[in-house]
Order: sequence, then C-alpha cells, then structure tokens
Amino acid sequence: MSFFTPRDHTHTLAEDAPHFGYSFLPGLLFAALLWLVALLSYLTGADLAFLGILPRNILGLVGVFFGPLIHGGLLHLLSNTFPLVLLSGLILYMHRKVALKVIVLVYVLSGLLTWLIGRQAYHIGASGVVYGLAGFLLFNGFLRQNRGAMAVSLAVLFLYSGLFYGLFPGEERVSWEGHVAGLLSGLVAAIAFGEGDAVQPANRPLEPNVVQRHVSSTVGRHYQHMFISYSVQTDTVQKVYTYTFDAAHISVKISTNAAAGSSKIQTKPKTKV
Repeated sequence: MSFFTPRDHTHTLAEDAPHFGYSFLPGLLFAALLWLVALLSYLTGADLAFLGILPRNILGLVGVFFGPLIHGGLLHLLSNTFPLVLLSGLILYMHRKVALKVIVLVYVLSGLLTWLIGRQAYHIGASGVVYGLAGFLLFNGFLRQNRGAMAVSLAVLFLYSGLFYGLFPGEERVSWEGHVAGLLSGLVAAIAFGEGDAVQPANRPLEPNVVQRHVSSTVGRHYQHMFISYSVQTDTVQKVYTYTFDAAHISVKISTNAAAGSSKIQTKPKTKV
C-alpha cells in the first residue's frame, strides 16, 4: 500500500537518469571556461596572475572573482578540472534546492578567507573552490547524521583523502591558505545550507488530500490499482467509513456506518480486495 500527498514526488530510475546527467552540465561548462581562459593565455602569452587574490590589498579583492579562473599551468588545471565537475555535479544532483547557494557561498567565501589569511603573493586557481565543495559534502553528512549524506561523506574521504595533505604548508608555490579557506567555506555552507532526507515515521497518519492506492486481485490486470481519495477534517469525534466496491462497474461507493468496527473494502458479492 502506497501513500501519496501533493508534497511527495516519487522518482524512478528512468526519471532520475536525465537529472543525474544534467547535474554535471554546469560543472562541465565552468571547466570549459577554465580551459578557454588557459588556452587564450597560452596563445597570447599573457600573464594573468595579476587577476589573482592579493591578500589584504583592496585591488586584490578582484581575485575573489577572477582568481579561480586563472591557473599556473596544464598540471594545475588538470588537477582541478575533474574534481570540479564531479563534486559540483553531486551537489547539484543531491541538493538541488540549495545547490546554487552552496556553490556561490563557497566560491566567494573561499576567496575572501584567502584574502584575509594568505601570504603576500598572488593566489590563483580553483583549488579553494574544490576544497569548499568537498568540505560541504564531507561535513554535511556528519552534521546531519543522515545515512545517505554520511555515505557520500565517506566516499569523499576515500576519493579525495590526498586533498588533506594540501592543508599544511609544504611546497612554496602551493597556496595551502587557499585550501584551508576552501575547506572552512565548505563547513560554513554545510552549517548554513546543509540538508538531509529526514527519516519518515513507519506509520504516517492520514493528511488532507491524501490519495491511497489499493491493489485488487479480483479484477482484470488492467484495473489492478484503485485510487481512493480521502477528505480529512479536523474533528475530535472519530468516524469510521465503510467502502463498497462495485466489481461490475469498477467503482467504489462510500457509505458511512458509525457502528462499524473498522474501515474495510468489500465487493458485491463479498470478495476481499
């Protein structure tokens, strides 16, 4: 027996497949933009590092918006492309309602925090955004205590465990401050916009505008499912309803019987449905 309300939406594998694929499209477009910028920089020989984040400098705030678009080389660009597409796609698929807010917050806040704590050098690349997206998926599962979200958190830990090495000072040319800023922005996003599927109670009471689906074994295979609508009103007096199924006309007749012991569905002649 299934219950449907106007707030519910059921998904099938066929319906989810297009949504899953389309979720990665924005990430692919953003990655294409990064490669276009890198290609133009290579063809023209222009050094765009001045568009990066220059900490504690007013003009350096420009890098909050343009810094993630600039990369220092092919290896740097490749290391950010796949994680950007994968992580953004997962967020867009699993958290559609808040995905845009999460991505915008991570993009801006990771840059601002880098501007506050970074060394006096130009910080470029989308690594901070990658760390922010990974941080959101990681912290959201543990903060919400949701099985599905925690499974994603564990998957992120498994796939991107090497990212944590970038949180500590190491190579001079690597902006570990940007990585820390990105992870912190992911934590903030998980606190502000994190969500998880709430556990539904085993027995849900009837609500207004509920349509209940009954499966019948007494009619043809084309009419095995009957949908019965209930109109629920707030009333302290309990009412019991008896449903009579007319097999000849494939219809349900509703009659009220206050003395009845329970709600039931009957057929003419009496046959269990």
